[in-house]
Amino acid sequence: MEGLGKLAVKYSVPVQSHLSENTDEVSWVAELHPNEKSYSHVYNSFGLFGNTPTLMAHCIHLSDMEISLMKDNNVIAVHCPDSNLNIASGIMPVRKLLNAGVPVVLGSDVGGGHDISMNKAIVGAIQMSKVMWLQDKDMTPLKMEEAFFMATKGGGSFFGNTGSFEKGYWFDALIIDYSSLGDCDLSLEERLQRFIYIGDDRNISARFVEGQQII
Repeated sequence: MEGLGKLAVKYSVPVQSHLSENTDEVSWVAELHPNEKSYSHVYNSFGLFGNTPTLMAHCIHLSDMEISLMKDNNVIAVHCPDSNLNIASGIMPVRKLLNAGVPVVLGSDVGGGHDISMNKAIVGAIQMSKVMWLQDKDMTPLKMEEAFFMATKGGGSFFGNTGSFEKGYWFDALIIDYSSLGDCDLSLEERLQRFIYIGDDRNISARFVEGQQII
């Protein structure tokens, strides 16, 4: 890990790994590194925690100290709802992280997840946030616009100017055929929400990446 940290800094390579996904993993890391304050501090001690742009998936079982370290080091948390449910890891405390100033984005986790659709990740994140709210009323559920941001501009910012239709951003977009999804007498936000919840690839009539139509 020390070598990886040096390589990341030397070549300005972004870092992506997993953090505090389940309690057994947290305990194992503590056994391997008994002199470190936390799982997060292990990464930090090896230069793999924000020395270069850093993504950490899951981030479920974090102490307040670790959350503060993530904020201070500009480490991005990646919420993977499907994976967390499939392997019974727990639920990321998304609202707590956001309130603490830690950026949260969405992922699928192709190891534990079963679907790469970001629509499903958006829905899963909202549903899991509601479960958290049932357990703790301070954990306000995610709004659609928050989860949509996490799946688009939030995650896209790690890779550059993508995930938004703002000036100066790449035109990365889907063209949606809404005709099979029901009543069109809805607001744009309502139609987008309906596509996210019940639409799929059959409703995508075109895809654009960096301004070029790819299909």
